[in-house]
Amino acid sequence: MIRSFVVVAALSLAFRVGVQAQEHTVIALSHSDHTVHQLDGNSGRIVNQFEADNQPHESIVSPDGNTIFVAIPQAGHVVILDAATLQEKGRIDTEYFHRSDGTSTSPHGIAITSDGNKVYIGVERAKIPGIVIYGVREDRVLGKLDVHLEGGHFLAIDPRTDKLYYPMRSDNRVLVIDTRTDRVENIIPVEGGPVGVDFTPNGEAWIHSDYDGSVTVLDTRTGEVIDRIERTGTGAGRIAVTPDGRYAASTRGGSKDVAIIDTRTREVVARVNVGGLGFPLFSPDGTKLYVMTSTTYTGSPPDVQLEASGGVTVIDMRTMTAVARHRSGVSPFGGSIRYVGGKASSR
Repeated sequence: MIRSFVVVAALSLAFRVGVQAQEHTVIALSHSDHTVHQLDGNSGRIVNQFEADNQPHESIVSPDGNTIFVAIPQAGHVVILDAATLQEKGRIDTEYFHRSDGTSTSPHGIAITSDGNKVYIGVERAKIPGIVIYGVREDRVLGKLDVHLEGGHFLAIDPRTDKLYYPMRSDNRVLVIDTRTDRVENIIPVEGGPVGVDFTPNGEAWIHSDYDGSVTVLDTRTGEVIDRIERTGTGAGRIAVTPDGRYAASTRGGSKDVAIIDTRTREVVARVNVGGLGFPLFSPDGTKLYVMTSTTYTGSPPDVQLEASGGVTVIDMRTMTAVARHRSGVSPFGGSIRYVGGKASSR
């Protein structure tokens, strides 16, 4: 028994050391000035930046860490960047990103399969809302999956199963799509305006709802709702889970904070003020929580006061307190973590 404990402890320590050694950068998307910033994960220094044609809203990094896909909804395209330099090396543009009157279908939510071969882009304002599928190896759009539901804004792929989860904020449902077949596998009712989703290594999907302050936990094997955490805050936001599945972070624009939830006890163990609407991302070792926060103001003209400047707030997960705030454009919201050298497989 003691020997087993020692072996397990040693393996756990080796895992933590390996994860901690993973060099990473933070990709922060600033809406107002149309910029993409890459920040050093340790110092917060801006390594490089890119200026888009319009507001960058969501991004995803390829598993090998070499390419970043950034959705530009109002411009109606996805820009493809070299991750090391943030130089543009291509664009995804298709008729699916444009309505017949010339307006954008709002390519917004974006996700990539664990092998890096397919990118999925939500088009919530298309005549028939759906998901556009882009083949990375083929370097072309493979088609569009119509979903016939309203309110799809953010989507993510479970790295364990390659199942895509697409919350529908207006319809209070979550679509589950098998990316191997590109078919809808399940439609799960989730109340409160579901919009954000992230996953634990033990097979749970954590869903953030904008309208009622709740977080819903799904069993990804059965598709059943297994828990619901109420009153995590007020207002819109997103959710992130630590790579080891220990904590979830749900941001709230109304209460201007982030609720940190113990995934085992399902209890909110801390609330950290970030000054406004935030977008959460965890470092590879889970010791830091990065929250992209837009500039916020209080009062009415002429007595308008700056409450918090836009930037990336860094929360130390050991003390669960904000320890730094790095400037990154005017109004950052949305982004991703780049694992320099590539991300280890989760399967």
